[in-house]
Parts: sequence; structure tokens; C-alpha cells
Amino acid sequence: MSDDPDLPIRLAAFAALERLAVANAGRLAWRDIDDGFRFRGDKVHFANRARGIFKPRQMTGALSVKTTEPRAGRRSWYRDQGSILDVETGLFSYDLARDTARDSNDSLRVAFERKAPLIYFLAVRPAVYEVIWPVWVEQFSQAEGRALLAAADSARANVSSVEAVLAGDAESRPRSYYVVESRRRNHQAWFSSRTKSAYGYRCAFSGLPLRDLLVGAHIVPDAEEGPASVTNGICMSTLHHTAFDTHLIGVDPNLRIHVAESVFEGRDGPLLESLKALADRSLRVPSEAPLQPRREYLEQRFAQFVAAQP
Repeated sequence: MSDDPDLPIRLAAFAALERLAVANAGRLAWRDIDDGFRFRGDKVHFANRARGIFKPRQMTGALSVKTTEPRAGRRSWYRDQGSILDVETGLFSYDLARDTARDSNDSLRVAFERKAPLIYFLAVRPAVYEVIWPVWVEQFSQAEGRALLAAADSARANVSSVEAVLAGDAESRPRSYYVVESRRRNHQAWFSSRTKSAYGYRCAFSGLPLRDLLVGAHIVPDAEEGPASVTNGICMSTLHHTAFDTHLIGVDPNLRIHVAESVFEGRDGPLLESLKALADRSLRVPSEAPLQPRREYLEQRFAQFVAAQP
């Protein structure tokens, strides 16, 4: 991002967007998006309702991309995120604008060449959008009429996940390993980003709203063929993720939180006390039923928590 002259505006947009996303549980009405944000006394827009690719007049490259609103009777992407990811790469395939809007495509190409982070507005119902950021253009093809987008868990993440995976000693492992691994990593990055957005960028255990300390964690682990679906995910802080993975805390199928007896035996400061205080509380989940954890996933993971107790 150091070569991006638009970087100060992008960072201001991300900061303003984080406040909006946390305040609105990850779902933004178009009126909130349309209000834009202030940068050095000037109003800057996040997106344009008529165009999917948007470059504010104050910038030289695109700031955001947006999907169209779901048509009546059609399922929106958030109910099954995996179905629209590119099969070969695990990246999200985004259609470029038609020839009548080449300037929009050019602004996205500029962002691609600079490896600049973008905002992704996903329409989940008319005039309501889920917001995911940052995302990057990993591949751009005017000839194919599409761009491939990669997600990341924070603005500090590696800009190019594909390049990061492919970098290294090509002689040490077959290329197929790298292809599979890059696809898996991109797929998991979208899963994590989607899960955090679904939970309104707050930890489901503590309510912590700091995005840089949150992860989208699997209920049934990826290693056990757990799907990269929001219904198999919980947004949690890095502390709670570690506790969840080591079976110090668990969640039963009724969303009740359990704490291992070994935690209560410890006496070591406020962090430990905060874990103890979770016992018998209810997990915070999205208000929309299609985004909530599936009972069978919770049952499977809770059985592992119970089995891990002495």
C-alpha cells in the first residue's frame, strides 16, 4: 500500500466503516452507506448505488465494489457462501462493468496494480448490505470480464495471499500442493471475514468489538471436514479462540457456554476471571436465523469438549 497515493483516504474510509459496522451489527442500510464519511473536511462517498465499482472523485483508484440486490425469490449469497467462489483458486469472482463503463474497470485495474485494499459491499436484501474489508484484487482480466478478489482478516494481512503461498522452494513440494493450499487459504479467509461480518464484528463470548483481535473460527474444524460456512462459524477474540480450541470453554447445542473445571482451579488475574464468568451465559449469535450456528455442528463440537474433561 506504500505506493498508493489514495492510502490516507482508504484508511479514513476503513475507520469510518468500522464504526458503522459495529454500530449496525455488520449490516448497513444504503442510507448509511450513502452518507459517506469526512476526510480533511470533505465528504467522500463509500459507493455509488448505480455502479458496482466505485471511485470517489477524491481518489485515483477504486475504493469499493458492490453486488446487486438479490432478485425476488432468489437466494442471496450469505446463505451459502461457498457456491460463488472460483473453483480453481478459492477467490471470489467479480464481474467487471460492461464496455459502457470502462472507466469503472480502469479504476479497479489501478487498485489491482497498486495492490490497494478495497471495501466489498454484499447485498443481502434490497437496500441492505453486508460489508467486508479489506479485500484485494488478486487477478484482473478485461478479456474475461472478471476480477478475482481475495479477503483478509485485517488490513495488516499480506496483500497477496496467492503470491504468499506460491513463494518459496518450488522444488521441495509438488506445485499441486501450492495450488490446493492457496485455494484453501483464500476460501478460509472469505469464511473468516464473512463470519466476523455476520456477528457484527463482535466477539460472541465477550462482545469485544475490536476487529484486529477477532477471528472467524470453525465449530467443526476444517481438519475434520467442517464446512467453510457461516453456520459452522463463530466470531470470537483470539483469547477465546485459543480457549475454545483447547476445550477450556465449550458451547452446547442450546448456545449455553460451559467452562472447564481446570479454569476454575486457577488463580491468575483478570483474564482467567473473565473466562470463569462465561459459565452458563448464552452465546451471542446473529439475529438472522440463516446465519446462526447449526445445531448438529454444535453437538459434534460439544461432544469433544465433554470428552476432553477429566
